[in-house]
Amino acid sequence: MAPQCEMGVGGVGGMGGMPGLTISDIHSLKRNEALEILARISRVEKKTFPTNEAFPFSEDLWRKKPNTRVLYAIRAKGSHSDLIAYAVYVRQKGVALLHKICVTEPNRRQGVGQEVLSYIQQRLRKEGCQYIQLWVDQAREPAHALYLRIGFEEREVIPDYYAPGRTGIKMVLDLERDG
Repeated sequence: MAPQCEMGVGGVGGMGGMPGLTISDIHSLKRNEALEILARISRVEKKTFPTNEAFPFSEDLWRKKPNTRVLYAIRAKGSHSDLIAYAVYVRQKGVALLHKICVTEPNRRQGVGQEVLSYIQQRLRKEGCQYIQLWVDQAREPAHALYLRIGFEEREVIPDYYAPGRTGIKMVLDLERDG
């Protein structure tokens, strides 16, 4: 069963934690709960990313993809909880490919992305992973700045990677060096 983390309450966290923020893996959920979270993630994904970049959040991610992890962050509000972020990565031996990290619009620039990335780093270090690799659109300056701030290094720049006029930057975080 995958770990769950209550940020700011002595759990795994980044810079001091965020009270009320819980980060979990959909694989720790029962089917119906996982499908409900995936549906919520899918709605955010479709609002946030262009159609050609939207990730397909289907039941297969919960059921059939053992190397793929879907993490989500929620914040409790009364009797319900708000989805505030999610991330998808794939482990391939000592490397994790971070395919997606998204913080919902009203929760951006509050440290949520850094908390989720810190959680991912700690989890992957415990699993013996050596590197995290990702691609970021050069135009997504806040995301690019966050990755640089936490230690990712630029390794490659490819013009038109995402679409004509949209440059992709490959970034890598060495978990052994930065641990």
